[in-house]
Amino acid sequence: MELKTKQTGLSLGARVRQAIGVKLGIREKSITGGYDTSAGFIPSSWNWNWWQEGKNPMNNTSSVTAQACTDAYAHTIATLKGYHYKLDEDKTKTPVETSALSRILHRPNSYQTSSDFILNLVKSVLLKGNGYVYGLRNDRNEIESVHLMHPDGTLPYIDSGTQSIFYALGENPLLGKVEALVPQRDIMHIRLYCPRHPLVGVSSIEYAALSIAANAAISSHEANFFNNMSRPSGVLSTDLKLNKEQMAQLREAWESQAKNMDSGGIPILSSGIKWEPMALSSIDAQIVDAFNMTVNDIARAFRVPLPIIQLHNEASTYNNVEQLYAQWLSGGLGFLIEHIEQNYSYFFGLKRNEGTELDTETLLRTDFKGKVDGYSKGIQGGLFTPNEGRKKFNGLKPLPNGDVAYMQQQMVPLGWTPEPAPAAEPLPEPEPIMDEETELAVVEQLLTKAIM
Repeated sequence: MELKTKQTGLSLGARVRQAIGVKLGIREKSITGGYDTSAGFIPSSWNWNWWQEGKNPMNNTSSVTAQACTDAYAHTIATLKGYHYKLDEDKTKTPVETSALSRILHRPNSYQTSSDFILNLVKSVLLKGNGYVYGLRNDRNEIESVHLMHPDGTLPYIDSGTQSIFYALGENPLLGKVEALVPQRDIMHIRLYCPRHPLVGVSSIEYAALSIAANAAISSHEANFFNNMSRPSGVLSTDLKLNKEQMAQLREAWESQAKNMDSGGIPILSSGIKWEPMALSSIDAQIVDAFNMTVNDIARAFRVPLPIIQLHNEASTYNNVEQLYAQWLSGGLGFLIEHIEQNYSYFFGLKRNEGTELDTETLLRTDFKGKVDGYSKGIQGGLFTPNEGRKKFNGLKPLPNGDVAYMQQQMVPLGWTPEPAPAAEPLPEPEPIMDEETELAVVEQLLTKAIM
């Protein structure tokens, strides 16, 4: 495998990355500045040679809304505890505590916690469309640590002869320079939609480039306006004609009285002078509407519900947090979690009856009422035992006789019919009833025996 380049004075890794970039149609901006992977989703107002003018839709990641959307994903997934499980014969999940994957999910490397690692990995995937993880192996060929590589300096390469995949990695300050091409088996590459190359993902930012650019332009315009050309909150008006000296005296008098307005002071106006506050104009209202529209578009591109990024939404309350997260889990968040889980399983070569799971029950950790109601119904319905419910609820200790599943007695299977009642035993025949004469004779006999 020979990669040639006319550049001189560059490191082997830089020359390899540049050669691969040319092969993939990716223009290198600078050896340390990263790569420009944007094309196809650009504002229509840009010239055809927008890349020569230094424009790049990917530079619009400074949008507060775009950062809020990516932070919502990264912060949420970073709180989820991951574990390696194995399916038993009865299809129950049993955690595997001694595998390399289990150790990596608990501590990825010597300088990052699992939360740090997932946070930066998700941000890289969402902002750049690609997340690259370099796995270092021990003497037993097991992955003993994983390290994030900067997406701007990492590129895939397909060998034309063997169709094998290699990666030219960027620099990680804690790993030093990784000069050589690294085989695919040592790289976990999490990528989004790949419209231009099967190994180069595209961020959702490119699809929302117009809205992000408009959002940033409106924010920048408003900041410059209020910093440099801020309008007054109101004006003083009068029907009198004032000369220059009178206007100066009036301004001085107003400023003198206005100093105490923030302390509750009340200004006194005379000579028919009126204070007229300036209301929000229709143009300003349209700017606000346009800004909100760009926010909606950006959130829609990232598939994030508006209440998640703490925007005002009358339809959202603190009582429906479970429904809100359920909606998000069924869409964007659920996909990204599943995408990361499958990449972990593929990278570590898990068997078909094994897998990686990020526990989403953590998302409802603060919903005390919902958790109590859910676990109570699960125990009553025989879904799990009281001790299993206590363990899931908050890691509570087991109770005696709590390892038995319960079911309410009135629950019966479909098609059930009651068993017929046993036949009743026949009643004894009643004694014959005596007539009146016989009864009097018996009474007389008893009285005679009693007297004697």
